[in-house]
Amino acid sequence: MKTILVDIFYGAIIGVANIIPGVSGGTMALVLGFYERLIFAVHNISSETIKIFLKALTFNKENIEKLKNESKRIDLVFLIRITAGALAAVVALAKIMTYLLQNFHDPTYGFFFGLVLVSAIAPYRLIKKKTLSCLLVFIIAVCAILVVSNAASGDTLLKKAQLKHEMKLDKEHAETYKIKETEGKNKLDIVKLLYIFLMGVVAISAMILPGVSGSFLLLLMGGYFVILKAIVNRDFPVLVSFTIGCLIGIIAFSRFLNFLIKKWYDQTMSFLLGLVIGSLWMIWPFKTSAKVGEEVIYLKNRIPTSFSANEVYTLLAAIIGVVVVLTLLLVEAKKEKIRSH
Repeated sequence: MKTILVDIFYGAIIGVANIIPGVSGGTMALVLGFYERLIFAVHNISSETIKIFLKALTFNKENIEKLKNESKRIDLVFLIRITAGALAAVVALAKIMTYLLQNFHDPTYGFFFGLVLVSAIAPYRLIKKKTLSCLLVFIIAVCAILVVSNAASGDTLLKKAQLKHEMKLDKEHAETYKIKETEGKNKLDIVKLLYIFLMGVVAISAMILPGVSGSFLLLLMGGYFVILKAIVNRDFPVLVSFTIGCLIGIIAFSRFLNFLIKKWYDQTMSFLLGLVIGSLWMIWPFKTSAKVGEEVIYLKNRIPTSFSANEVYTLLAAIIGVVVVLTLLLVEAKKEKIRSH
């Protein structure tokens, strides 16, 4: 029972992390000590797995036995627990996280900054031989994250927000768009669902990489609030398209990651460490901002010039994040000690 609750809780942490733009669920999996197990489990899922599951629906005794064996091979119980925790957290906290991001941006990011800052310990400890090639891939990973995080400049984000606000105020344009939308509704819906499917593939591939934020990529692709809104409003066509994209993306990408871990273990872990360190730039809590209508747009990183209540709360949130990760690392270290005896 204890193991079940722990797995569900860990899944919930990953779910919460994946809601926050700039924060990676993969980082949390690394910190919590089950990243490799997760990648290997997903990698083991194949077309044969699907066939076995479908045949088991006949309730034939032989097929049921094959299903049991296949479930053990792919670590199904573990995957179900982690997925259940993640989905429960996303559904339960989508509204709360949207509220926190809109009203307490800096402390919310401060908490996750603290989490990620200390979580770099996890991939660092997994590197067995720290060679020159490890250092090189670490630097490449950090640079890659910085490139992705600067893909949308502050000016670009501001222009997009201004255009969106102007379109909202332009009633004549809104009426024209409404007519066009009605005329080509089916075509637009299919294109929209295909794009959401693609976003699912890209986002989930990023989400399982420590340091790479799937929700940040969704933000860049214009789908972050679309998905959050779909969760809140139970928009099933959108959610199903996104889920199918996620399933295909995670199965395909986990195979690639599994190959890298087996062939170049230390270099892969060094790359993951670089992604974690690089992501600190993305989730730095203090940013310049501009208000467009009722919406606040966060632009470039800044260093606070004063120390008001906001900075105090953000610092406290970051300290709490650090304490949470250190506690999890200590728990994991005790578990390892028990296993070794």
